[in-house]
Amino acid sequence: FSFMLFIIYNVRLYARPDAIRRGSGDYALHITKRLIEFYEDYFKVPYSLPKLDLLAVPKHPYAAMENWGLSIFVEQRILLDPSVSSISYLLDVTMVIVHEICHQWFGDLVTPVWWEDVWLKEGFAHYFEFVGTDYLYPGWNMEKQRFLTDVLHEVMLLDGLASSHPVSQEVLRATDIDRVFDWIAYKKGAALIRMLANFMGHSVFQRGLQDYLTIHKYGNAARNDLWNTLSEALKRNGKYVNIQEVMDQWTLQMGYPVITIFGNTTAENRIIITQQHFIYDISAKAKPHELQNSSYLWQIPLTIVVGNRSHVSSEAIIWVSNKTEHHRITSLNKGSWLLGNINQTGYFRVNYDLRNWRLLIDQLIRNHEVLSVSNRAGLIDDAFSLARAGYLPQNIPLEIIRYLSEEKDFLPWHAASRALYPLDKLLDRMEKYNVFNEYILKQVATTYIKLGWPKNNFNGSLVQASYQHEELRREVIMLACSFGNKHCHQQASTLISDWISSNRNRIPLNVRDIVYCTGVSLLDEDVWEFIWMKFHSTTAISEKKILLEALTCSDDRNLLNRLLNLSLNSEVVLDQDAIDVIIHVARNPHGRDLAWKFFRDKWKILNTRYGEALFMNSKLISGVTEFLNTEGELKELKNFMKSYDGVAAASFSRAVETVEANVRWKMLYQDELFQWLGKALRH
Repeated sequence: FSFMLFIIYNVRLYARPDAIRRGSGDYALHITKRLIEFYEDYFKVPYSLPKLDLLAVPKHPYAAMENWGLSIFVEQRILLDPSVSSISYLLDVTMVIVHEICHQWFGDLVTPVWWEDVWLKEGFAHYFEFVGTDYLYPGWNMEKQRFLTDVLHEVMLLDGLASSHPVSQEVLRATDIDRVFDWIAYKKGAALIRMLANFMGHSVFQRGLQDYLTIHKYGNAARNDLWNTLSEALKRNGKYVNIQEVMDQWTLQMGYPVITIFGNTTAENRIIITQQHFIYDISAKAKPHELQNSSYLWQIPLTIVVGNRSHVSSEAIIWVSNKTEHHRITSLNKGSWLLGNINQTGYFRVNYDLRNWRLLIDQLIRNHEVLSVSNRAGLIDDAFSLARAGYLPQNIPLEIIRYLSEEKDFLPWHAASRALYPLDKLLDRMEKYNVFNEYILKQVATTYIKLGWPKNNFNGSLVQASYQHEELRREVIMLACSFGNKHCHQQASTLISDWISSNRNRIPLNVRDIVYCTGVSLLDEDVWEFIWMKFHSTTAISEKKILLEALTCSDDRNLLNRLLNLSLNSEVVLDQDAIDVIIHVARNPHGRDLAWKFFRDKWKILNTRYGEALFMNSKLISGVTEFLNTEGELKELKNFMKSYDGVAAASFSRAVETVEANVRWKMLYQDELFQWLGKALRH
């Protein structure tokens, strides 16, 4: 290994000599120095060691690992070649580094007393990924915006299963330790911390964290230590909230609530608010389950506004702690709509009576900017999830996204894209799929034409200014190409053909993955072989990753099978990348059954390889099974699970519940959805 030195903080980066020569570690070194300064200023606790070393390794079971004074990263999460790295890749690298540096305080300087509270370090490090990235790139609005789609919406999918578990889990044996490192600890932990910061007020929350770290540095702390310190910080500010009482409900109970707000038609200014445990598959709720409890209640900090076509009231907060409550809301009249969980700072979903949904849809269509960007994204995600679980008619989310042709901000598009993805996968093997496909293309067309394709690649100075715009353009191009927009397909094919004929890659960095994937799916085997060759010859880590994923986009089942078999050859595909290959083939409708069969046939090999690695097995099991949706596939999954009794039990029970929910959704709602789509397209 060679190394580079940063004098001021004695921050060093070790990597393979060729990576050092290319300057691939320069970015990580530069931001690490700035991040130490940021954390020292935010926490008011100095970095505790004379040095911090960053180590980039070719193989590692995790993205990164924090040791005190030595953070280890797999190469693709720390090395960055500016000439071939997209904004998305730069963001990934940035956030992993921000996360690991945070651990020098949360995790290393102050360590949780016991494994049950691993979220005390992982939740904080994950939350600060967004806060720290905002410090580096203030225009990106990560904590207020991207947190929603990348953390909140994602973990609520997982935590909406009856097979979920609380953030704090009992750990009695060494074998229990692995299972506490999951997205519930990381992402739900982060979402609860964000909710806490918002209802406390950010400055009071910050002072509370400073006290917590100062009191417990070089020692251990439990969640009650944090709650007590934060309660004291609030008390000094003249507010009396028993943080422990509130937060125990969120950390010791699994899942989260759905709040439903009903406008009271008999009395002006009166609303009824109910809360219940949100579950995607309502039939799963009826099954006996050790964690299931229909009497779950939460103390919910519900922020609420009243609005009409041109005006929104100031925000009020209602603490909801009962199953049903009646509240008086001033300025509520017949033409007004209500909106709850403002900017989605709370860890819960909000549903409304249909009249209110109609008013909100009308508002979005007439003037969507009356609602903030985060509120628009939150409405989209809540509506899709509520419909998926049967709380809402299937057409409501699809009606909401009609306004997107006027949407100029990235986040609502990103929320819509992420919400449409699982629905697309539920439908993509059905006869009537083209009706859904056509409807989505219709919503995307106007914005796709307006934005066009990127002309030039970026340099560092452009990243800050253009992030939101370029990510929006990328999102729309991805939707257009995924759903078969003819111009998008033509453009991607032209760019790939130009690369092959000239051997010069002029494809804009920020859409390379989309172009590669689209080209591989549309063009012949020669293109697949060309991408395969480039995958082997490139030395740029970020490029290698997207080339490999592009190979999974083929419509040719023989090529997909070949790739699946090659993925287990460690000489050809790194162990940590093989999982992504299998999962991406499973996401391809032409390869879903192939990946599922491959997974079952090779399970012993896969389990031997990944069984001990945190996340790996659960990621693989979830990725291969999450879009299975037929009775036959469900039966295969249950039989397979029986034959490997006890192995990765939690992951398999989640998989079964997910597939059961998919099958149930199809049985109950697909006809309703297609009928509405048919009518919508005729008008």
